[in-house]
Amino acid sequence: MQSDKENTLLVDSVHLEFGQKQVLQSVYLTARSGRVTGVLGRNGTGKSCLFKCIMGGIKPQNMFIRFNDEPATDYAHIGNRVKYLPQNLFMPNNMMLDEAFSLYGVDYDGLVTFDTRFHRYQHKTFKELSGGEARIAEMYLVLKSDAEFCILDEPFSNIAPNCIEKMQNLILEQKQNKGIIVSDHLYEDILEITDDLFLLRDGYTFPIKSRDDLIHNGYILR
Repeated sequence: MQSDKENTLLVDSVHLEFGQKQVLQSVYLTARSGRVTGVLGRNGTGKSCLFKCIMGGIKPQNMFIRFNDEPATDYAHIGNRVKYLPQNLFMPNNMMLDEAFSLYGVDYDGLVTFDTRFHRYQHKTFKELSGGEARIAEMYLVLKSDAEFCILDEPFSNIAPNCIEKMQNLILEQKQNKGIIVSDHLYEDILEITDDLFLLRDGYTFPIKSRDDLIHNGYILR
């Protein structure tokens, strides 16, 4: 549930391996209410695996999670405090939009105000939407939920370029109410909206303070 106090989510010492392949090694990540934390990394570096570890979809060999310095070991408890937008669409194809919004406790009229094309979709199922429309509806649901934290995995995938700025503005608006973690492999889409940025590379996270840090880490050219 949302609170007036500053909330902190700390994820530390994440180690994940599949057989002989080490995916994550002592990964560290922190997020705070009122701030957007970015996780930047090329495709295949383990961003989605990291988020699935946090949410219980993958069991890592090691991981510590704390809310406000209190250890969290119950995934049901984590799921109540953190809402997750996975990289692929996650709502059931046959679920109607108004049913999903009722389930999340989110006002559907707000989505219509945000994007007027949804005024005719209230009684349609997710499978009747385009991939981009479904992505927008799911992201709106997650961001407008009463969770203390939101994790958005590559949220701008399948969204038309002219809609990305609108979704970025929604993220900046909702960070006033919660902590938001956003991942992407395109630094242009998240660099301007993040307050804190981590680069995930070779199984480790590196704090990024400026564009020069991305150059130094070999992520972009001058």
